[in-house]
Amino acid sequence: MSTPQPPEVGRWVGMGEVLRRIAIGTVAAAVALGLLGAIIAWATGHGVSGTIAAVYYISGTLLFLVGMFPTGGYSMIRGTITRRRPIGARQEPVFLLGIVLVALGVVFDLTRPF
Repeated sequence: MSTPQPPEVGRWVGMGEVLRRIAIGTVAAAVALGLLGAIIAWATGHGVSGTIAAVYYISGTLLFLVGMFPTGGYSMIRGTITRRRPIGARQEPVFLLGIVLVALGVVFDLTRPF
């Protein structure tokens, strides 16, 4: 009988699955926001590419700002300032999604594919 192998332990173990989920979420968000922009353009009679670019710009900048907002210092639950000092950005992948959406907005704005 063979003995069971212990699971790998390390900093990069399981990173492939995480990157795959982030990629799927990014593509899904880009498609959903693109469809939302196309529907808004159709309903208002504006240009499709410009409206899609505007939706990508607005949502991308909001996600980027949320992802870069510092943590610590103020407690929303207690409404008080704690002794903790802000440790910097939240370091969540949300800001990466914001950067990707802004880049898609630039692409749609410059190329005007629709």
